[in-house]
Amino acid sequence: MGKKEKLIDKLKNSPNNITFSDISKLLELEGFILDRITGSHHIFEKGDIVFVIPVHRNRVKSIYVKRVIELIERE
Repeated sequence: MGKKEKLIDKLKNSPNNITFSDISKLLELEGFILDRITGSHHIFEKGDIVFVIPVHRNRVKSIYVKRVIELIERE
């Protein structure tokens, strides 16, 4: 099992306890680039796909974790 698969398993098993660095690392492994930060919104881009993640106290809400997993599994 590679680094990416381990990180996806971690996100699926505990979506309520995920830090921004975990999400950021996974998105970067998928080829996304952190384009810009506007306030608390971190905006990732890959081609024509734009994904916005609000971050508060270095935590990401579980709904955004689930959306990242869905986005990665679709590709």
